[in-house]
Amino acid sequence: MEKSEFRVLIKHYYLRKKTISETKAKLDKYYPDSAPSIGTIHKWFTEFRCGRTSTVDAERSGRPKEVTTPENVEKIHDMMLNDPKVKLREVANAVGISLECVGNIVHSMLGMKKLCARWVPRLLTVDQKRIRVTNSQQNFALFSLAQAKLHEISFELVPQPPYSPDLAPSDYYLFPSLNRWLTGKRFYSIEELIAETEAYFGDLPIEYLSDGIKKLENRWTRCIDLEGEYVEK
Repeated sequence: MEKSEFRVLIKHYYLRKKTISETKAKLDKYYPDSAPSIGTIHKWFTEFRCGRTSTVDAERSGRPKEVTTPENVEKIHDMMLNDPKVKLREVANAVGISLECVGNIVHSMLGMKKLCARWVPRLLTVDQKRIRVTNSQQNFALFSLAQAKLHEISFELVPQPPYSPDLAPSDYYLFPSLNRWLTGKRFYSIEELIAETEAYFGDLPIEYLSDGIKKLENRWTRCIDLEGEYVEK
């Protein structure tokens, strides 16, 4: 069978909620001499989960102006907003245009950049900066006052401002280390990934988690000093 035909079968099993291992077993049973590798099946499962519907190869050539249509720009923008951690290659495969064209749309037309492993607008408006400063000031003051008071009853208050990736301990501290832990590992089912992630968090000492929270106070202060700009490092 041709590669394109195997991709159709892989998509068929994906839509039927089969696992990667089950799909591999099915293909090996009926096509023992030509079935794709489990790595190939895993790759296509990942692309289908990211929203790809086509089983044909993405376009790899052509002038950027021919693919930077309003429809493609809107589709890419929606993907970035729905999944701030999505990779450009995943977007390129889902939309069906080259990686270079996607990069041009994301950086030049949408004005987005990667911050703490998330895509965010490169520039903040004056109102957005003012809100970030106000929220950081309020939360910093609340943190300072409440921490001393609640210490008397053995409680610790950890306020969190409205979501900002550079002011969220999970994004600037916890998830990057998890990402390094998972780098190089390959999983063939959601269950395997969940088990590995739970094992990682289960082995973390309390001190490690508390250190991430302690860094938040310094980041709030720096956000205020920068008048609401992102705290990148």
